[in-house]
Amino acid sequence: MKTLYSVAFVLFISASLSFTSKKVQKENTLTATFIEVTEDDYFKFITIDKKEVLFYDVHEDIEISLYDDDNLNKKFTLTWVEKEIELMDEEGDLTGEKKKVKSITVLKLIK
Repeated sequence: MKTLYSVAFVLFISASLSFTSKKVQKENTLTATFIEVTEDDYFKFITIDKKEVLFYDVHEDIEISLYDDDNLNKKFTLTWVEKEIELMDEEGDLTGEKKKVKSITVLKLIK
């Protein structure tokens, strides 16, 4: 019986630590016009105040394709987070160097 309590206690502590160690990502929202996919495969948007914003990727659940030319020059509301990626060299090998990028999590067309 003592062993059962010990195992339950260890599992409880492990579960508690796993929930507290998750990093909370700040979500940001903006309204902008989609301009193009750049040569480096970034998604380029221009805000109302003419600020250029580049996004690294789009969440896989988003059904709108920014590679579709029909979406050029259309206005969107975007929700995005900043994440860290590891860079690759020309051969596709990881370099160990990291970079912070913007990632779109929600994309809605404004009609």
